Amino acid sequence: MTSRRPAAELDSPLGKITVFRGPIGSYVPLGGSVERWEFVLNGSEILSVDGMGTPGYGARRQVKRGVDVSLLGVKGRVTGRRSLGPRGRFVRLEAGGTVFVARARVPRNYVVDSSGAELADFNGTDWLFEAAEPGIVAFAALVVAAGLEVALTSPLLEIF
Repeated sequence: MTSRRPAAELDSPLGKITVFRGPIGSYVPLGGSVERWEFVLNGSEILSVDGMGTPGYGARRQVKRGVDVSLLGVKGRVTGRRSLGPRGRFVRLEAGGTVFVARARVPRNYVVDSSGAELADFNGTDWLFEAAEPGIVAFAALVVAAGLEVALTSPLLEIF
């Protein structure tokens, strides 16, 4: 699929990440199409996502159900949830023994690993990494490209 035109290019501390997207199924009403996404850093694939929806609502809908991923060649899954309380809002990637969880916090959201160590904090597309390594950078790129940071905000904010 990497022969297709890029859907997005994101800057990261490790270099430019190119996102390739392409449909793998038919169009789904209210959710867009189901797609395969590939995140390529310096010519090598660091993350692939099968079954992702279109950015925004479609992606959040699919992540709520769970989406299969391959992070640095290791199979895994991305899940997420949005709720009124901050403890119920998260985006989680599990691949092998690697776990990254993005959670809500004011004024900046944050990402922890399975041990609870904070790896990054962010506000929208502004990410600050403790140590930039391909796994956490790929997770950050997924959150930004798919618009999943909205899952970390309270649904009540859409009312006001």
